[in-house]
Amino acid sequence: MTSRERVLAAIEFRGPDRVPFQHAVFPGAFWRHGQKLVDFLNARPDDFGARNFSIPPEPQVEGDIEEYVDQWGSRWLRRKGYSAGEVKEAPLKSWDQLRDYQFPPVPDDSVFEDIARRLQSPECDWFRTGGGGTLFEQMQWLRTSEQLFMDLAEEPEPLHELADRLVDWNLRHIYGWLKAGVDGITFADDWGAQDRLLISPRQWRSFFKPRYARMFEPIKNAGKKIFFHTDGWTVDIWDDLIEIGVDVLNPQHPLMPRQLLEEKLAGRVCVRSDLDRQYIIPFGTPEQVRQHVKETVELFGRFNGGLILHGEIGPDVPWENIVAMYEAFEEFGRY
Repeated sequence: MTSRERVLAAIEFRGPDRVPFQHAVFPGAFWRHGQKLVDFLNARPDDFGARNFSIPPEPQVEGDIEEYVDQWGSRWLRRKGYSAGEVKEAPLKSWDQLRDYQFPPVPDDSVFEDIARRLQSPECDWFRTGGGGTLFEQMQWLRTSEQLFMDLAEEPEPLHELADRLVDWNLRHIYGWLKAGVDGITFADDWGAQDRLLISPRQWRSFFKPRYARMFEPIKNAGKKIFFHTDGWTVDIWDDLIEIGVDVLNPQHPLMPRQLLEEKLAGRVCVRSDLDRQYIIPFGTPEQVRQHVKETVELFGRFNGGLILHGEIGPDVPWENIVAMYEAFEEFGRY
């Protein structure tokens, strides 16, 4: 099987030759482990086209905190080598600014036409995805998290206008990716705290669910796959996400008890695993990492498909655990 065929078979529960996997590496992991991590990953190309790794340039900042301003005008602080961090100053301090606020430009057709040409190469035998963007998180980045939760408590009309403009902006990217010929489109919004949804399920269903459905509709109409990543305790919205078309769900499943995962998730939708990056992967023993991968395959991969293996490598993950995780992918990654 090619990688593309393998991923499609896993998503559709059609018995691929092995469990597909996807790399996920933070820059800080390369800075810690250097060229040996580059060589290790390049010797194991994943099923989504991640190959030809190199060590990314390290920001020249004093201390561990990096500050930057993104294309939306949001000012970020983040710990060097990790993820995006937090917005400390947002561009929409007042709803009075919304009318004149300019969204970043969307790539023109020539960009997606160039992508289409590259995807048509015979060497491009992996599963091809494009980015559908975020909604909830981008709203936080434009207003700050604290302000957005206050906005959601009141739901003023400008909040609806902002959400709809973001959906329209995301849709322009989605249509571009579909014209380019990708196999699926990925979305990401972290909806959970450690033990509950960040807003009430009722409000999620009334405010956000219809807007996700609007973004998903052209993807389903084109016969392509929808990937959705969401961190935290998000079990309250799994049924809704599956209902509106999500094909591959990437929840933070180590937070939930096995019985709940068996009842609500396993066998119902393809799961892209989120191996335990809070405890086991960075702080466990190699044997605990191996056992965690084995249990994940046994839970989600017993339905003639339904699993994509994926575990994040941050700068806090020791070398022996990286090796153990990938060796376990190879040893246990059979349906």
